Amino acid sequence: MLHGNLKPTNILLEGPDYNARLTDYGLNRLMTPAGIAEQILNLGALGYRAPELDTASKPAPSFKADVYAFGVILMELLTRRSAGDIISCQSGAVDLTDWVRLCDREGRRMDCIDRDIAGGDEPTKAMDDLLAISLRCILPLNEMPNIRQVFGDLCSISV
Repeated sequence: MLHGNLKPTNILLEGPDYNARLTDYGLNRLMTPAGIAEQILNLGALGYRAPELDTASKPAPSFKADVYAFGVILMELLTRRSAGDIISCQSGAVDLTDWVRLCDREGRRMDCIDRDIAGGDEPTKAMDDLLAISLRCILPLNEMPNIRQVFGDLCSISV
């Protein structure tokens, strides 16, 4: 089902196995189209909002926008940086998604993964695979995988 406002503060971890639970699920459909729903969509502008929503004349939540937001959240987990962070690099200041894309283009994808998360050692192949999935989630709309493909890719990673 469509979420429409996927971001870390809408994800709760439950129990000793840290089962993920989504909050605010589908609330965007209960809001009035002229007022509060637009405010909810604008909240995604802090880094989780899919770029196609910025160019749409009437932005509306979509499954692909949820995939984009999931990819950004996955990047945050691996890099230990926030979506709204501005990162200084040789090319100037960029946001999280642009920084990870830049590192990927330069063949430095593993430099994005936080060393503390990797246990101080080099990041594992599984972490590289997760970062690759996050990069696919933020591809342009016509190249972006659907959530079933993302789920399949996640399930294929061996730890």
